[in-house]
Amino acid sequence: MKLEKIFLILSLLGILLLMFLTQLPNNQTGTIESIKYSENRITIQLENQDETLILFNPSPLDLKPGDEISFRGKIETYRGEKQLIVDEIRKV
Repeated sequence: MKLEKIFLILSLLGILLLMFLTQLPNNQTGTIESIKYSENRITIQLENQDETLILFNPSPLDLKPGDEISFRGKIETYRGEKQLIVDEIRKV
């Protein structure tokens, strides 16, 4: 009886861990095709990708076309266009 409870608890913990891990955003990589700086956002277009990367209220970044970057964020649709609102970005 005691062993069954331990297995049940471990199974439930395993399921919760798997659910948590599937919710974590995945890092993506790409090469910058163009980058546009404005007062309150940075817009980045990547080579061979449809969505546009958007960074709101960004800190100064040393990025330029041709740079390889790693990023993470949420995909949203704005005026029929896919864009990715970036949470984290770094140069590779």
